Amino acid sequence: MTEQFSIYKSIYKAIDNYLSEHPEHEEELEPWLSEANPEIWGDEGSGDPAVYEDFKAFLAKIDYSSLPTFQIAKLYFAQLDDFYVGTINIVAGLDEKEFNSLLAKSSN
Repeated sequence: MTEQFSIYKSIYKAIDNYLSEHPEHEEELEPWLSEANPEIWGDEGSGDPAVYEDFKAFLAKIDYSSLPTFQIAKLYFAQLDDFYVGTINIVAGLDEKEFNSLLAKSSN
């Protein structure tokens, strides 16, 4: 698994874990989660392949190797199209401690 895909999957799992804890936010999160799902196909990609391709293009513009996943997620969602406004707003409201807690649940 490439480092890019590992970061992508971590971000996806954190947001998916957030939804598990906050099912009342399904309407806001579902558009991104359904299109970004990295487990639909058997390769390194997403439910809608363009989502992962866009993520890789985003990573190519930053020095992601020096950033924690939390910062990458914040930067990534901040530059997304308003179609994902619900997810953008939720991620913008997460602090690093909460995000890292969501990431830790992904590794269990």
